[in-house]
Amino acid sequence: MTESNHASRLSRIVAHRHAEATTALEELKVVLALDGITLPSACVDHQPGVFTGDVLIDLGRVTSETADKITDLLQDGLNSRRRSTI
Repeated sequence: MTESNHASRLSRIVAHRHAEATTALEELKVVLALDGITLPSACVDHQPGVFTGDVLIDLGRVTSETADKITDLLQDGLNSRRRSTI
């Protein structure tokens, strides 16, 4: 495989992972918004991992109140899952 083919393949992989990360972040924002929670500085990191090509999601900075709301929402979801599997 030539270097340009490798770079092209890596570019396609990174583009796909970026699209997946963008979708995941939008879905997360929608779910959190249903409970009145926003992540105003959340974004997809536009710099993929140099060696892995992984695209990360930066959830940004939040107040302790927002972190508590997210924790409560996650705990409610976990409790609901546990009840449904019993």
